[in-house]
Amino acid sequence: MSVAELDNYKQAADNRDLKHIPGSFGLPVIGHFFEMVTDLYGTIDRQYCRYGPVSRLGVAYLKGVLLIGPDLYGEVYLDKDKNFSAEMGYARTLGRFYKGALLLRDHGEHRFQRRIMQSAFKTEAMRGYFGTMGPMLKEAVEGWDGREDFLFFPAIKQALLDVAATIFVGLDKDDDRAANLNHAFLDIANGLLGFFAKEIPGTKYARGKKAQRHLQEFFGSLIEERRRGKGIDTFSYFTRETTEDGEYFSDEDIIAHMSFLLFAAHDTTTSALSHLMLHLGENPEWQQRLREEAASIDKEFLDYDDLEKMPLADAAVKETLRLHPSAMVAQRRTIRDCELGGYRIPANTLLFLVPQYTHRMAEYWDNPHTFDPERWLEPRNEHKRHPFSFVGFGGGAHKCIGMHFALTQTKNFLHQFLRRYEFSLAADSGEKLQTVPLPKPADDLPLHLKRLG
Repeated sequence: MSVAELDNYKQAADNRDLKHIPGSFGLPVIGHFFEMVTDLYGTIDRQYCRYGPVSRLGVAYLKGVLLIGPDLYGEVYLDKDKNFSAEMGYARTLGRFYKGALLLRDHGEHRFQRRIMQSAFKTEAMRGYFGTMGPMLKEAVEGWDGREDFLFFPAIKQALLDVAATIFVGLDKDDDRAANLNHAFLDIANGLLGFFAKEIPGTKYARGKKAQRHLQEFFGSLIEERRRGKGIDTFSYFTRETTEDGEYFSDEDIIAHMSFLLFAAHDTTTSALSHLMLHLGENPEWQQRLREEAASIDKEFLDYDDLEKMPLADAAVKETLRLHPSAMVAQRRTIRDCELGGYRIPANTLLFLVPQYTHRMAEYWDNPHTFDPERWLEPRNEHKRHPFSFVGFGGGAHKCIGMHFALTQTKNFLHQFLRRYEFSLAADSGEKLQTVPLPKPADDLPLHLKRLG
């Protein structure tokens, strides 16, 4: 891509001239936003059934093209012609608060920046995280014993934030700064829902921008200290990583990556585990199978090499992410004119990808709305029917760099939790699911816990 193209596509306004594509932008100002918030799958199903895999769609102030199906997702994620920009796709959503994060970098810049995270997610570093992860999750899970009116979502969110603050940032869980980080991420999550990007005092957007500045100041103030030290937290790894020329990455890059990593790592795993507990409560036979698998590793804490001994847990987590992806809508923007699904897509057109719908297409999945982890195992292997029928961790160059860490943390949690408790759902628990600002059971998932042994 030439320098001129690089400058032009980042400066160009979104293209909205899409009258040649079937569909509807929806109501003025709000588009289909509230329909998607209240019934994402139903909204996309109606759109797909009426207009097909390529259609015009409006989501609040964003107007673009909805893409459905693994063939189209493969074209976008593989991006062989380097024509789809993640940075511009997310510029007016995540980009308002997390500009510069790895997800929001394009092509060569993305490849260059991905280097900063290499050391933090290599096997050696991952092994080092186990000494922290298991004991912290054990302490959290033990603290749930005997609690009345137990709500799983806020409990696991706090536990995972404590783990993330320690492993990623090197903070003790009792450090007030960890709590301040949590408040900042909550304010940013709420700020992302703001229709208008103006810092009007008292608004959610203004509180989100204040929280963003807090994160920048917090991480920026610690970079030199961490660079000089020998810490094994992720933040320390980032500060010491160098480019191919032997130069440290800029403070601005480190701050952007740390801010988004901490947000994405604990929020997405919180969402996944909340939905997994919902399904294990509805399917006690699967709860017991996972418990027996966890109990078969008869030790207080998992070691890194124990991960491969939990194939059922791996399948159950992926099945949960198939039904409830932690990222409900992925976004890109075209850089040049192209063709997708037989339609001409002009340059600078927003693209919306909704993984949940593709994850439930009957052409690729048997009984697609049913929780059935067996579909991931031999001999069925339904996920191999198409390489992009499952994109729970993204795909292509932007495939989640923290995927292995997320599965590691989930298995450590299940090993601690399922060996201690049987659980059932409270009456009507999980009947309503929310999609924004984070996918989860709307009632925070009340559980009845029964201590084992």
